[in-house]
Amino acid sequence: MPKKYNRGDYVRVKGLESRTDLNGMEGVVLKEIGKRYEVDILDLPNTFSLLPKRLEYLGQSCVVIGPCDKGISSDEIPIHTSYLAGPSEYNEKQELKSRFCWRNPYGFAWCSENAQYKDLYVYYDSKSKETVNSLADVVFPAMSADKCCPSVPVNMPGREDGIRGSVVVIRQEPPQFVERFMVDGVEQSRTGQRDFLYDRLITHDEFRRMFDKAIKHKGKHSHHEKVRKAQEKKQNPQTAQLDELSKMFSTKFGADIKFHDPNDLTDEMYEYMLKK
Repeated sequence: MPKKYNRGDYVRVKGLESRTDLNGMEGVVLKEIGKRYEVDILDLPNTFSLLPKRLEYLGQSCVVIGPCDKGISSDEIPIHTSYLAGPSEYNEKQELKSRFCWRNPYGFAWCSENAQYKDLYVYYDSKSKETVNSLADVVFPAMSADKCCPSVPVNMPGREDGIRGSVVVIRQEPPQFVERFMVDGVEQSRTGQRDFLYDRLITHDEFRRMFDKAIKHKGKHSHHEKVRKAQEKKQNPQTAQLDELSKMFSTKFGADIKFHDPNDLTDEMYEYMLKK
């Protein structure tokens, strides 16, 4: 058990005599208040100020987003708080197998709103047979335009038809740096943690804001894409003609045909086009 608790630590209440009903309940540390800690007990509306000896450390808090369909509002997201004991990715994956009954946990780094680095680590079960988690496919790819998250890994396993089952998201510490310098002609080095904004706790409201931002960004991106294609056709009439030919020959040959250049047309296609 750590001597000092941090914001975002996931704990279990124990040894209370005045509020025995709280013993065994779990919650998240919000902040330190004197010699006590303010703890948000899950499923209860109020927070409680508790002594450290009345708390049992279980791990770092994380959020679990259950599978859901597209078209829901942020208030309807099936999300709850849990924990991962860690401390390494290997340990977390083993824990996901044992506690969450996942078959093959896979993770990738991501970033929250206004993040200065990839501050989130996202886990999903690449061999899950559960329903597709449309929420995960909307939020993470839609936010890939953020500068610290340039793209979704293209080789992620199990994503052929979308992420299935629940997604577990945990906060990562800021990356470390290595500084090298010379002392009396001898090279020395020191390591430290970059001075980035860091909040160990991921709240439900934070993720809901990410969801709303992703939906807005996706719609904006879709609108800009339509405008861009319309401008291209206006500036280059040949593009519109090639698009019409692509549709014509796709229908004729029963295949998805796309022309990008007039030279792509065969003699047989020219003859068919002239007849039309």
